[in-house]
Amino acid sequence: MTAFLFFLPQTWVILGILLIIADIFLGYDFFVLPIGVSALIISLILYLQKGAFEELGDFILFKTWHDVAYWFSGLSLVSIILMRLLFKLRKKDRVDINEY
Repeated sequence: MTAFLFFLPQTWVILGILLIIADIFLGYDFFVLPIGVSALIISLILYLQKGAFEELGDFILFKTWHDVAYWFSGLSLVSIILMRLLFKLRKKDRVDINEY
């Protein structure tokens, strides 16, 4: 039963929205936000795989629930790294009056 939930785009949309809301309101210092965004990306890929666009032909990226979990963890890791680098570059350009 749980393997079936891995292939539902609605599951990943709900997970992504919950993680983004949790990051915004609970103040997780932008750690859960990229994980929520990667859950939304997984839901988009699953939606496309289920035949939303028939022009792509037989678009099968996820064959087992292991594939979904691997892609989700990889996308989460990449999005966390990109978000951290983006915020570092953004802070680097600002002048802080408290630095002595």
